[in-house]
Amino acid sequence: MNERKIGILISYINIVFQAVIGFVYVPLLLHYIGKSEYGLYQLIGSFIAYFSVMDFGLTAAVVRFYTKYKALNDELGMENILAIAVRAYGVIAIILFAVGYICYENLDIIFAASMSLSEIEIAKTLFLLLLFNIVITISTMIFRAVINAHEKFLFLKGMEMLQILLQPLLVVAILQQYPSAVAVAAVQTVLNICLITIRCYYCLVKLKIRIKFHHLDTILFKELKKLALSVFVVVLIDQIFFKTNQVILGIVSGTAAVAVYSIASLIYMNYMALSTAISGVYLPHITEIIAKNEPVKKLSDLFIQIGRWQYYLLALVASGFFIFGRNFINIWAGKDFADAYLITLIIIIPFTIDLIQNIGLSIMQAQNRYDFRAKVYFCMGVFNLCLAVPLAIRYGGIGCAFATGLSMFIGNGLIMNWYYFKVTKLDIIRFWREIINISIYIIALTVIGYWIYNLLVLESIRGFISSIIVYTIIYGFVVYRFCMNIEEKRKVNSIFNKVLNIV
Repeated sequence: MNERKIGILISYINIVFQAVIGFVYVPLLLHYIGKSEYGLYQLIGSFIAYFSVMDFGLTAAVVRFYTKYKALNDELGMENILAIAVRAYGVIAIILFAVGYICYENLDIIFAASMSLSEIEIAKTLFLLLLFNIVITISTMIFRAVINAHEKFLFLKGMEMLQILLQPLLVVAILQQYPSAVAVAAVQTVLNICLITIRCYYCLVKLKIRIKFHHLDTILFKELKKLALSVFVVVLIDQIFFKTNQVILGIVSGTAAVAVYSIASLIYMNYMALSTAISGVYLPHITEIIAKNEPVKKLSDLFIQIGRWQYYLLALVASGFFIFGRNFINIWAGKDFADAYLITLIIIIPFTIDLIQNIGLSIMQAQNRYDFRAKVYFCMGVFNLCLAVPLAIRYGGIGCAFATGLSMFIGNGLIMNWYYFKVTKLDIIRFWREIINISIYIIALTVIGYWIYNLLVLESIRGFISSIIVYTIIYGFVVYRFCMNIEEKRKVNSIFNKVLNIV
């Protein structure tokens, strides 16, 4: 098994761990620090997330060009791109501190209408800790980019697994003595610094990378700037889509509304991770295909192949959440968070279009055509922001979710598909023909499952879990029997036989 497949496998293991741990972790946080302080922690976390965009797309650009030079066995190019990146990250760190200080001094003004004086003091402490955390993270992203470019996914994903497991354990241990949101942020920061140190050691000692400036290639600099700025705009707008709603709610409604929305946010971010677990490891491979000028049909086949696998998994989760989600949230977070069910559905349904096509984003990065994605996302982000504010005032979190869902559908569902078809020359017609054929069976199964589950009214946790297991088995049978092609069935049979041999 190559590192790419190992990376995908560990990514899905991480997602399972994260989901299972989150199921226990979030109620514990609510227990120790309360709904209000949990909402405050999520609010400042959403606010500080804007600082993550100040990577300015540099990490994605480094992966793309470093991989290109690696595929061409150009060691000088590899050393040079890293040296340029290190200088750029130094400038970014200075900018981060400057902007962060300005925001810190004005937090009391920003949240004066929705927070008490004591909440503002806690918010300022949280802000400083999380700001320091994000500065350290961004300043060392070059090492993560190098590990990704070398396709050392076993180490990369293994470190992610370690963080997923350790963070909640350490947080809960500390909260028993110091029950506060500040303690949560402090543990998160210290653990992150330790893991970053390990990544640095791995790159410098194990991969033996060299960071040496040779010359400033003007053509390279222009291409690097083009891709980096494009990725930056997309990441910035991502923050509008996924974090701004919580900030808006914090300003107009208070921390309780943020807490409800953050529950929905946790669900759809895990949903997103199910897709990016596959696509995230394919950028180096796609860059290599394009660098060697292989036919676009190979990219189309990969786009459709990965998209189908992503859809099988995402449709299981989305349909399952449609059927069982309301009860899941009641059991997990409590009846006070009931609105999180509708908020989640409104976002994940249109979001699915983007997630089953995110290999296309890797293709655009590898082709250095990401600027179009940036323009589309910018327009949709502005549209989302303009729509979210009045809807938040009138309808709260559900209004924010509607604004985001509609923006995603227009941008990802309509405009990006036109671009894939007309410019990138991917076979979008064949892609959607196959997705629609699969959807017929999944929609029918979802409607029947929703009707039966609500007819039975199973309120016990045992009945709830049993229903999910039964639905998953039936879903797997239907997809295997009616949706999968011969090659997909062959792969499933191969995996099943390997599991049987191990057992």
